[in-house]
Amino acid sequence: WLPVVLSEANVGWGAHQVHHSSEDYNLSTALRQSVFQKFFSFGFYLPLALVGVPLPAVLVHLQFNLLYQFWIHTEVVTTLGPLEWVLNTPSHHRVHHGSDPWCLDKNYAGFLIIWDRLFGTFEPERPDEKINYGLVDQPQTFNIAWLQV
Repeated sequence: WLPVVLSEANVGWGAHQVHHSSEDYNLSTALRQSVFQKFFSFGFYLPLALVGVPLPAVLVHLQFNLLYQFWIHTEVVTTLGPLEWVLNTPSHHRVHHGSDPWCLDKNYAGFLIIWDRLFGTFEPERPDEKINYGLVDQPQTFNIAWLQV
């Protein structure tokens, strides 16, 4: 649920919009993270500790998730064939980062795209349409500190 809240709730989007503000889509986009997002996302992992998941297991999960999220920020990989039905892929994530009306609020998945398919938020990439990246109301600055506020 963290990706949905980061995109839908005002406080979540305020922490996450820095990541979506890049008008380019490449591996460096994956590194554009708000300093506030870690503090906000902490609350989503806290229940794991409360039900007894060991801290090392949570930390390993977070690192694998981070690695997976890094490589899908690319335009180099076009399609992954049948894996597109189950996994979040570069193609699906490009739609998620699009600022075009058909891209908004789509493909929230971090790892498994099946959740978007089940909840009706899935949108496949359209091969005949170039995706415009960035925010709908794009800030006219490259100052990363200004984007944090």
